Amino acid sequence: MPRKSGETPSYRVTSAGVNPTEDRAHRMKMYFIAMTLRLACVLSLFWVTGWWLVFPVVGAIVLPWFAVMVGNAVAHGGEETVAAPDPLPLPSLNVEETPEAPTQAASELLIVDVDPVRRSSPRPATAQHLSEEETA
Repeated sequence: MPRKSGETPSYRVTSAGVNPTEDRAHRMKMYFIAMTLRLACVLSLFWVTGWWLVFPVVGAIVLPWFAVMVGNAVAHGGEETVAAPDPLPLPSLNVEETPEAPTQAASELLIVDVDPVRRSSPRPATAQHLSEEETA
């Protein structure tokens, strides 16, 4: 995947495949072609005679099934596997090896214990806000 030597590789975010709009347009075009051929088969039944009549009859019977199968066949993308970077290893802390490990781990410990503030809840009254109300 790298383009130049020494350049970091780039990774694809998704393997979505075919654009749904383009896929739908392609399926509609294929359905239209199959049904146009069926119409030609049905119209040719009026002037074809003999054993040649088998071809338009088979076309008039089989082409609607074929058109529906082609019209419903969604193109699935993502057959290729996406290259993903290797996960970074987590550093391990061995408490038994170093006596300073508990203090070092305690200094790196982050505790988030904050009450969530919702935007729809009323704002808490502050000292400045109260003093402004008292003077008015």
